[in-house]
Amino acid sequence: MLLLNEYHEDICKLHVNMMERRSYYVPFVDTTEAINIKDRNKQKNFFLLNGQWKFNYFNSLQLIKEFNDINEINVSDTIEVPSVWQLNGYDYNQYTNVKYPIPYNPPFVPKNNPCAIYKKEFDLEIQPNKYDYNINFEGVDSCFYFWINGMFVGYSQISHSISEFDVSKFLVNGKNTITVLVLKWCDGTYFEDQDKFRMSGIFRDVYILKRAKSRIVDYKITPTIDVSDKTGKLNIEILSIIGNPNIKYTLLNPSNDTISSGNIDNNKLQIDIKEVELWSAESPSLYTLLIETEGEVIKERIGMREVKIEDSILKINNTPIKLKGVNHHDSTPSTGYVVTYDDMLVDLKLMKECNINSIRTSHYPKSPIFYELCDEYGFYVMNEADIETHGVVELYGAGYLDNYNMIADDKTYKNVIIDRIDSSIVPFKNRSCIFMWSLGNESGFGVNFESGAKYAKELDPTRPIHYEGAYYASKERKNDFSNLDVISRMYPSTDEIKDYFKNGIDKPLILCEYAHAMGNGPGGLTDYDELIQKHDQFAGAYVWEWCDHAILIKEYENDKKAYGYGGDFGEKNHDGNFCVDGLVYPDRRPHTGLLEYKNINRPIRALEFDQANKKVKLKNMLDFKNVSEFLDVTYTLCLDDKVILSNKLTLKSLNAKEEKWYDLKISNLPVGIITILFEYSIKSNNALYKKGIILGHDQFIIKNESENIDSVKKLTKINNTEEKFYIEGTLNEIKIMNSNFNYIYNKNTATFDFIESLDEVFIDAPMEFTIWRAPTDNDRKIKNDWIEAGFNQITTNVYNTEIKESSNKLEIVSYLNLIPPYREKVLDLTVTWSIYSCGLINCDIKANKNMKTPFLPRFGVQLKLNKSYEDVSYFGFGPYENYIDKNSSCYLGRFNSKVSEMHEDYIKPQENGSHHFCREVSINNNSGKIYVLSENNFAFNASHFSIEQLTSETHNFLLHEEDSTYLIIDYKQSGIGSNSCGPDLAEEYRLNEEEFSYNFYLKFVKTNI
Repeated sequence: MLLLNEYHEDICKLHVNMMERRSYYVPFVDTTEAINIKDRNKQKNFFLLNGQWKFNYFNSLQLIKEFNDINEINVSDTIEVPSVWQLNGYDYNQYTNVKYPIPYNPPFVPKNNPCAIYKKEFDLEIQPNKYDYNINFEGVDSCFYFWINGMFVGYSQISHSISEFDVSKFLVNGKNTITVLVLKWCDGTYFEDQDKFRMSGIFRDVYILKRAKSRIVDYKITPTIDVSDKTGKLNIEILSIIGNPNIKYTLLNPSNDTISSGNIDNNKLQIDIKEVELWSAESPSLYTLLIETEGEVIKERIGMREVKIEDSILKINNTPIKLKGVNHHDSTPSTGYVVTYDDMLVDLKLMKECNINSIRTSHYPKSPIFYELCDEYGFYVMNEADIETHGVVELYGAGYLDNYNMIADDKTYKNVIIDRIDSSIVPFKNRSCIFMWSLGNESGFGVNFESGAKYAKELDPTRPIHYEGAYYASKERKNDFSNLDVISRMYPSTDEIKDYFKNGIDKPLILCEYAHAMGNGPGGLTDYDELIQKHDQFAGAYVWEWCDHAILIKEYENDKKAYGYGGDFGEKNHDGNFCVDGLVYPDRRPHTGLLEYKNINRPIRALEFDQANKKVKLKNMLDFKNVSEFLDVTYTLCLDDKVILSNKLTLKSLNAKEEKWYDLKISNLPVGIITILFEYSIKSNNALYKKGIILGHDQFIIKNESENIDSVKKLTKINNTEEKFYIEGTLNEIKIMNSNFNYIYNKNTATFDFIESLDEVFIDAPMEFTIWRAPTDNDRKIKNDWIEAGFNQITTNVYNTEIKESSNKLEIVSYLNLIPPYREKVLDLTVTWSIYSCGLINCDIKANKNMKTPFLPRFGVQLKLNKSYEDVSYFGFGPYENYIDKNSSCYLGRFNSKVSEMHEDYIKPQENGSHHFCREVSINNNSGKIYVLSENNFAFNASHFSIEQLTSETHNFLLHEEDSTYLIIDYKQSGIGSNSCGPDLAEEYRLNEEEFSYNFYLKFVKTNI
């Protein structure tokens, strides 16, 4: 038989013939190569096996098990390595979150286990008497057996793990053949139930290393620092060797000057460093350590930094820090798990530009190159083991969380957990960016994680240990949390967090997941940030998550892309679009949620404006760096919507966490609505930054003896000239006319059906009251209550309409309610439409809500206009979509746009594009302009997509622009929140007022006269 032993269903045989794990490195041939070569692909000891491999996919392992020899199996197709076979036309894509993709029967997997044979011929000159040869697989899902030149070499699992084998005795000089059998499922599948598309294949690099016979195998580098006297110590310990190498070292400072060199005797060395340059995410200074033996040179770039916890405060270099984090899966829309160097750099660059300083490697270790980039560019990395057993909660309906600990507390699986923790720590123990180890994700708690935490501490006592699963520990056993160094939570409400600090905590608090960024979201970030800034023990938080996981299924000529999510690939069990939950789209275009998070984490904050003395108080929000070294501050003063002053602030030294007052070159403030916008931009090109990039802003809004902007006053000024109205009334409508206009009011809807002014038709479709919005992903739970209450089928029931006429004004007062079929009413309304002889219309609404119904999605009036109404100008919050709890990326001002540009094209269509805190909106075509004005704040949407279409369609590529422009004038919308996975929307952001009033003006202007 081909497989004499089926290791993939034997938890006692996790790896066969695999070498003991070591620190990741690729040895150089000499110091010259070590200093000059940065790309490992160019190193002489590195032989990359990537590229085209012969390939055959089989629906079931049963189809090949009966072969006696691997060479008997025909391999006729080709595939790129690295890749995943589901994105190369084999098998099918499946997205599932919690549910296991296979029946729960550990350690066994289905007999019809999809698999693939990979084969590659390569030429290699070998010198077996002088060198050994090791092969490395950096990532294979889910497990693999492999042969060289027809001889079985070994087996390994843990998808996101480096597996290294000594293949010296299998290789021949010249042509060699490697054959790899990859299985879709193995016993490791039960430990890799992460929230992601389930993909298979050799998805990371495969390479052979040429190693000297006498060499270093493993070592550990530990920096310690003394901040007070600016000294550091670099401790080097050689953990294992082969042969008896003579070991020398050279240490170069960040300027590449040699500061120490000599021999490493007795496998230990301590190097003292004066005037040490410290590493942090803000200033990632790296020393270069060369460890030289007779046949090899190992290079390590080391950051001098120290992590500790004191008084429940997380510190780096003896300084409290704040983690501004994201959870990061390896995901691209075209290659899935395959992430290139350039892909990594794109993500890290965008994170830097958006003030993100920390990454949780959800939920497995990364490619070793990723950590080197994080060392170089400065990110705090929480490195997580490839462990998730979340699927156990789905086993027996009612059991749910009661089952959470069944693997975690079953000693049968102790070695599996230990092995996976080992694979996440040992290779990366010398990476400066890693400040904390995480034992895994969503796997419950029990004896196995107690042992795992203890083992992790033994491997590395210098870094804290994180594990959120401890929150689910059984209260019926005595749990040992002594080796867990932080309190970790997912998606708590702000009230829960307040309770933590009210009751007292003895460890730093970290939210390893919060602010679920699915679709239009997240909202409420400011409220969490206030708590993070308030409490020193609140170390920070990680948004779930970085990118939308979706698969590119089609590209259109207009650059529009069609993305698929769960259920789009014929799979029976899936979790829909729950994978489309990132701060960026699959192609890395930022969501507005990322822009929100960016400004929440801005490096400078303007805390106060002294109106009398024209001064601003600025605070440096960074933990280490003098912000004046790399940022410029500009400020813009506006009266109403007009710029009256723009200037650059001379930013004298502003150290980390320091607050200072700065004089502004502003004379007396004029009367009106005054705004001062401060923007913080990069001074010069630096690492991942480019000059001029704005990292954040603050704005002060000053109502200086005026409540309304000048344009609102002018546009709503009533012309006192009297002109007689002509009124015609029928059972269903009222016609109001004079020489300027012709309006038709519908007594059954209490709105206008037709508006014409100066022979220009502005509205010829009925206005509507609306309380419905196309549910956002974060409405996915409350929308069921909204539908149950009939909010999506609301009708208008008018009791009575009265007409009141005066010299230059006509008032139409309607009494009505909004009520759905077969349900009780939602709102009682008294609507007063005042029509002035000049054509100006004022709408005044008094509303009473039925408090037995859920909070409202929105309340507004919709105008259906001709599609030619495309140009929009508004005085309100912009330039991005914003809501009552999602507006930190925006500021008050005058903005101009196109209706077609205001649509935020979420992969799953939903409410989008709203602008809150508005006073004036105008929308026009070539012949007419419609103004919406108010003395109070209102919100609006302008779109070529109806609420109905956005509600019903499942994918953005199915949307079609309608032959209309929909303008919705909202009193308010409820907030966005993050209830797709997070807490319920906070009460303060719900539209749930028992009584409210709403007043706005409509003005219609013909522009081609």
